[in-house]
Amino acid sequence: MIFWRGKGLLVPLAFIIGAFLMNFVYSLLHLDINKRTDSIIFGCVWGLFSAVVNYLLTKKYVSDQVRYMIDEETGQRIALRDRSSFMFIPNRYWTWIFAIGFTLVSFLSGNK
Repeated sequence: MIFWRGKGLLVPLAFIIGAFLMNFVYSLLHLDINKRTDSIIFGCVWGLFSAVVNYLLTKKYVSDQVRYMIDEETGQRIALRDRSSFMFIPNRYWTWIFAIGFTLVSFLSGNK
């Protein structure tokens, strides 16, 4: 099951846009996926594209501001933050997961 909160679906969107960008670049460079070095490059660049797209989408659509509301009955101030997440992980952390995760997987699978 896929779980998201708020604008959490921006994360898979960043993943898909990163894949489209990587396929475009991959076709321009005429790389061969069967070669070890080319597959490592493919994975690393895909992760970087996805990370950059996720970073930009998070900066644009997920607010860092804290809004305060006052409860009329108790008079307490309540802080409201945008808690958008995908698979229980906040959107901003997916940038690092894409960048580091794709790079590690590419190098580990390329060294076989």
